[in-house]
Amino acid sequence: MKISLFGQTILLVIVSTLIAGCASTPVASEGAPQTVFQQPIEKVQKAAVDALVVTGFDVTKQEPAYVEGFRPRKVGFFVGSGGETAGVWLTEQGQDKTKVKVDTARSLVGIVGQKNWDTEILNEMRKSLAK
Repeated sequence: MKISLFGQTILLVIVSTLIAGCASTPVASEGAPQTVFQQPIEKVQKAAVDALVVTGFDVTKQEPAYVEGFRPRKVGFFVGSGGETAGVWLTEQGQDKTKVKVDTARSLVGIVGQKNWDTEILNEMRKSLAK
């Protein structure tokens, strides 16, 4: 069976869309896991960046009160993994005290192979700040 050039183009667009998926944006909702660290915001922000890197995220945004990372997609036998976007919000709570919220957004396409990284990111931040 031979597919026309137009059919090949349409097929390529559909496959590209499915592979890329629609990346979701993390939201600091009330239900997002949070904790307070007895550390200045600058130190906690660095720990957030380190935690994203350790858990396999590429840091895409790095601001004083917000850090975001995207986890590269991997193709598996049945379902691929990756494609998650994690956001870490930092709020100064007085001298040497920082509130942290973490949210992992998953894309609609690929959600089966994706996971919530909130707890792992917070745990890595705890490890980093304990040093």
